[in-house]
This record gives sequence, C-alpha cells and structure tokens, in this order.
Amino acid sequence: MNVTIEYTPEEAKQIPHLEEAGTSLGGLVENAAKVKENKEALFRFQKEVFNGHDWSTETLARHLTEDFIDHAAMPGDLPGFPGVQSRFSMWADAFEEAMEEPVAVVGEGDMLAVVYDLHARHRGEFLGIEATNQQVVIPGIEFLRFRDGKIAAHWGIYDFMTTADEVGAELRFVPRATPGRKPEVAWSHGVTAEDGATE
Repeated sequence: MNVTIEYTPEEAKQIPHLEEAGTSLGGLVENAAKVKENKEALFRFQKEVFNGHDWSTETLARHLTEDFIDHAAMPGDLPGFPGVQSRFSMWADAFEEAMEEPVAVVGEGDMLAVVYDLHARHRGEFLGIEATNQQVVIPGIEFLRFRDGKIAAHWGIYDFMTTADEVGAELRFVPRATPGRKPEVAWSHGVTAEDGATE
C-alpha cells in the first residue's frame, strides 16, 4: 500500500514532536490501516449477521473468534457462540426488521468504538411488554476488540429508556437496599412516580 502525504513546512515541524512522543509517521499509517481493516470486518458482521438475520454457527465462525467474549451478556447467559445465538434469537422474537445503522465509528489499534441506531418493529413480547407494532430506534454504543480480522470481544451500552418510552412502557430503577446490591430494572405499563406501584 502506497500512501502520499502532503503537508506545509509548518505542519512538517510537528513530525519530530510526534516522534519524540513515541509515535512515528509509519506508526500512524499502520494504525490507520488496522482501523480500516477492523471497520470493514465490523460492517461485514453487521451486514451478514445482525442485519442479515443469520446467526448460524458457520456464519458466526466467519466473524467471531473461537474464544469470543461478550461482556454485555446477562448473568447466566451461555458463553461463546451459543450465547450469541440465544441473545439474537430472543431479540428476533421480539423485534422484526432489525437493522443496525452506524452513526460514528472511531478506532485505535485493535479497538473500535461505535455509536449506532438500532431500527426495528416491536412484534413480540420483550421483558414483559406485549407487542405494540411500534417502530423503535434504540441508540447504543459498542466497543469491540479485533484479532486476526474477527471480533474477539464486545462491550455494549443500550438506551432502553428510549425503547420503553417508544412502546408506551415506563422503566424505573429500584434503589439499592443494601451496599453492593446492583440496581434492578422493572418494566411495566402502570408504574406511578408516587408509589412505584404496578398494575
């Protein structure tokens, strides 16, 4: 790969500073190439797996490493490919026509950060909420680590408050009762702000 870089004398003066900081021009080019490769791998995964609604073992094996770890998995979820298949199948039972649309992607080395909107139609029960047939958009952020052109690890944060609002539900967080207890999430149609009661 040949790269041509043009810069003014003023810009050229900055290059020694980069080298002093331990970053060479060659290193910057190498990092840019790695990030480009990882973005292409991410977009293939989105197109073939999530947007293509194909999470067969064969397809997952083309995109995920054998020791893939999903740090966003819920406690008790199966590890590896079976866990991915279970989560995606559960999602597909509740939401049809799901499409993940990247809004912004940035990377460094073997890591990518992705801001995206997930578009879908609520066609089945999801966390106790019956189907509403509503079109929903779930904003999210993902962090992905790549190895040898495949996704090796995933972290994700999703805006389910927005989803709850779009399907006419209310999402509330139950305060911790004891130190060290994690917040619980309650989904219902009839939560009241005054007493927290549900219908």
